[in-house]
Amino acid sequence: MGTNEFAKINKLVDTIINRYREVRKECGISDDGWHSRSIERLAKPFLKGYFTLAIVGKVSSGKSTFINALLGCKDLLPTGHDQTTCGVTYIEYGDSPEVTITFGDGHKVVIKDDISGKIKPHVAIPEKYHHLPVNNIDDMILGGFNFNKIWEVRKQLEEETLCPSIDKKLLKEYVDHRKKKDIAVEVHMKYPFNEELKGWRVIDTPGIGAIGGIETRTRKLLATQKEDGSREVDAIIFLQDGSQTLDQTDSKKFVKEQLDNFTEADKNRLFYVLTHSSSSDFLNHKESKISFINQNYGDKIKCLTFADSLLYIFLNELDGSDVDLKYYDDFEKPEDWANDEWDVIMGILFNARRHLKKAGDTFNHDTMLRTIQDWAHFDDLKTEINHFVKNEKEKTLLKLVSLIASDYLSFRDQLARDKKLVDGDLKTINTEINAVEEKRKEYNVLAQKADNLIKIDKINAEFDFINKELQSFDNLNSISAIRTSITNLFDCVQKKEKEVIESIINSFSDFFKDFDSKDIIIESIDFAAIEREATNRSKEKYVISPQQTITHISDDDEIIPAKYDTRTNPAEKLRNFKTLALRRARSNRDIFLPQLTEKVNNMRNQVFDELDAKNKEELARLEKLKSQLSRKEEFKAENDIFIAKSYDASKELIKLAQDYGYEF
Repeated sequence: MGTNEFAKINKLVDTIINRYREVRKECGISDDGWHSRSIERLAKPFLKGYFTLAIVGKVSSGKSTFINALLGCKDLLPTGHDQTTCGVTYIEYGDSPEVTITFGDGHKVVIKDDISGKIKPHVAIPEKYHHLPVNNIDDMILGGFNFNKIWEVRKQLEEETLCPSIDKKLLKEYVDHRKKKDIAVEVHMKYPFNEELKGWRVIDTPGIGAIGGIETRTRKLLATQKEDGSREVDAIIFLQDGSQTLDQTDSKKFVKEQLDNFTEADKNRLFYVLTHSSSSDFLNHKESKISFINQNYGDKIKCLTFADSLLYIFLNELDGSDVDLKYYDDFEKPEDWANDEWDVIMGILFNARRHLKKAGDTFNHDTMLRTIQDWAHFDDLKTEINHFVKNEKEKTLLKLVSLIASDYLSFRDQLARDKKLVDGDLKTINTEINAVEEKRKEYNVLAQKADNLIKIDKINAEFDFINKELQSFDNLNSISAIRTSITNLFDCVQKKEKEVIESIINSFSDFFKDFDSKDIIIESIDFAAIEREATNRSKEKYVISPQQTITHISDDDEIIPAKYDTRTNPAEKLRNFKTLALRRARSNRDIFLPQLTEKVNNMRNQVFDELDAKNKEELARLEKLKSQLSRKEEFKAENDIFIAKSYDASKELIKLAQDYGYEF
């Protein structure tokens, strides 16, 4: 079993956040005190979220078998030659197996306990409809189209999906027997993964057609963002059949088109996996295949690797048994294996024996096992993904631990200060109250000086690149290229906005430190939480297009219209799409810049509102300390306990991180 980095970090976060809450509560720190809001927000994705892995690939690339192998259940998802059609399949951990299938008419089917092989009847498409663009047709059925309407736009369907000419009789048969209640639009599965994958969520996306592009549903999924602005999908696995010839023109064209469909954000989390890695064609040309992909697509791929899903499933079933691979000829086919699947495994074992003989190696169980494990390569793939998880999630973990450590130190400073004040007398506390009230006046002066930190014209100038990028879209010659470029542009705008806001936050922080680096009120300001609040205050609903009423007026004279077939003019469609896309992008730009200005102003106001609120809280707290003067020794002893608790928690925090292998 490999290391599950996400579960490992989750356990660490769960431990340190519960300890932090405990210390905060015992020390009398409010739920919005110090940096608790940001700390809770950073912890939430670990405590309530998943590491999400989306599987993307051609219809024939072995997606379902790959997912079954990854999750350790041979028949979890239906495999074979039948098409399966549904929107997206979400698979996550559950104490017991359970599947919920949602259909086009809204009804749901729930399958519990024994789910192996139970999903296929609900989502499979018979082989005779293999050449129909069933996903597109199902979308039209869901939209209320009947056979006649679908037949009218068959040319458009053929053009958009590049499928063979649609047979009228076959289409009618399919549509007549296909109702909304038959179309699975979403599948949610729960399954008791082993510890190696606990906390993961795997998403099976609709298969890419032989020449068609990534589906709109998949695009939307990959572009979906979490609350913190990161992508909902943490990593993407793109599968391609490694047993096929990769350098043929049609294969190169397909791969290039799909990789061009991925945004820059997608490419930074993209794992390119060649499947069927135990096939003779792959083994005989492995180096040249890998070299070819590196040379042609290397800059668009996070990681290139290979795997054999069916062989890995066989290895998992072999694990813990007393079967001797030396006598594989005597193996009997298990009942849950199809004949063609078992034939593939027997062929692999035969080739493994030949490989050992050719290499002059001993033929026995251990050498056979070592060989097929190397060919399956699945454990190495999971190690690569876990390494990616570790690198990605540690960034947030480091920030979380640093904030908690900083708060522990601040708790101790405040407790020690309170202890010192109570150790004095009423005059000592009143002197401190007067000092805080004087600071309040100084904050008003600070607010005026701080306005010089924010130059709206300079901020807007940071986004001048938007216009230049939009102008460059005129040179794009496909809808997918425009869609991908606009998504990339939005990502760049979001990244630039984050940089600008962080710069402003740092300017405020430095500005206040220069004013008084030991001011406990200023030190307790949670700038990250303020930025989020300013963002929420700046959000507004806007109308994408106004409501329209279209009136149809008929003349008294009856006019019999000419009959025309319909088709899509690709050039006209591209022009229309480009016009609409640019109009929408410019509209979003015109909304974004004023909204950014409002956000910056809100943030500035929030900072000083926070200062005022913290100042009032500090005055109230100091007034409350007066009641402790009559019990000085008890109060000081209590604070000593809290100081020690905070100090011990700091040491535990660092030790826990080190025990988990993280250096802070």
